[in-house]
Amino acid sequence: MKKFFTQPIGEFSRQNSLVFLAINFVALAGNFELFDFDPIQNIANFIWGFALLGIVLSGYYLAEGHVPEYWKSAGSILASVIIVGTFLEMTPEYQESGFLPMYFFWALNQLIYGLVLRGNGLFRPVYENLTIFGSLIIMIGTGSDLFFGYELPEAVQIVGLVGWLSLVIGLSLGNYFAWGDKLSSSTE
Repeated sequence: MKKFFTQPIGEFSRQNSLVFLAINFVALAGNFELFDFDPIQNIANFIWGFALLGIVLSGYYLAEGHVPEYWKSAGSILASVIIVGTFLEMTPEYQESGFLPMYFFWALNQLIYGLVLRGNGLFRPVYENLTIFGSLIIMIGTGSDLFFGYELPEAVQIVGLVGWLSLVIGLSLGNYFAWGDKLSSSTE
């Protein structure tokens, strides 16, 4: 157990990327009622938040030479919002609707992160583009309800699913492969 919590940041982030991808697909299957998800929903929400926290906290170290040092603090603040928002979503008040500010700030952060690092060769282009595309859609979807009190029509909500999948795949696999590339180049 000690090795899990003291492992190098790159390995920790790669593991969290795979967990984040898997838990999102489990949640997606639960939303389509492919199996009964309710008994373990709080555990899955916690795993989702912890995995995303690990990815966000390690983001500065992945892009260390490409971003200013204050991004380290900004990543820590976002990670705090994510874990607090995850705990809020475990309460009955937010279980139906979710905690939209968390998703908006996460998508905003990923959009800025993706645009700043675009073309640096840190992330593979397909994952850069998926992250940016998904971030834009999630920001629009959560922002409309959050800022304007307007819920998107049901016919347009499928676009939110496409955005969510794009963001999840772009972030998790992009992070996984970027850390793999960084770790393999640093050991050569």
